[in-house]
Amino acid sequence: MNLFIFIQRKLKKRFLPFLILLIYMACGQSEEVDLSQKKKNFPSRTLINAHVIYKDSGKIVLDLKSPLIEEYAMIDSPYTKFPTGVQLYFYSKNNIDSPGFLRANWGMMSEIKGLYEGRGDVVVISEKGDTLKTQQLFWNKNSRKIYTRDTVFIISKDGDSLRANNGLEAKDDLSEYMLFNNSGIKFYEEEIN
Repeated sequence: MNLFIFIQRKLKKRFLPFLILLIYMACGQSEEVDLSQKKKNFPSRTLINAHVIYKDSGKIVLDLKSPLIEEYAMIDSPYTKFPTGVQLYFYSKNNIDSPGFLRANWGMMSEIKGLYEGRGDVVVISEKGDTLKTQQLFWNKNSRKIYTRDTVFIISKDGDSLRANNGLEAKDDLSEYMLFNNSGIKFYEEEIN
């Protein structure tokens, strides 16, 4: 036991200068941190491989799938982001058998403002079967209008195709639309007498 106490005292005396130096270096000046550069916008909820079904009065209204959903609810203007894409089937009360469809590589929605945005290979198929393709598309839920300034392709279920180089404004069911700087092909049957 005397040997143990002897070794312990010798080690303390030998390492005391190193211990003091370490404490001195650790208590040196700390780096100034600029708090304005810190990220303050973190998602309040994250869903991975999400499949959300929204029902109203027992009927399916929306069927949404996304690899990643980020909800930002703890900020002044809350929004939801789909950074890795979104796929959405939407059902009207009249037509349950043939839902509309939307797909985008990136999406964002602000429920309070009623604004939705899709980017990257956006495809919308109406319940009637008409297809809209573009790179960026906005939907205003309150006015029930969709719009973009990007090039848009509209292909009807009959095979007619239209191209708008400077975008479009349309009703959200594609029943009426206004194309900007457009061209296209319209098929019709020719009567032979």
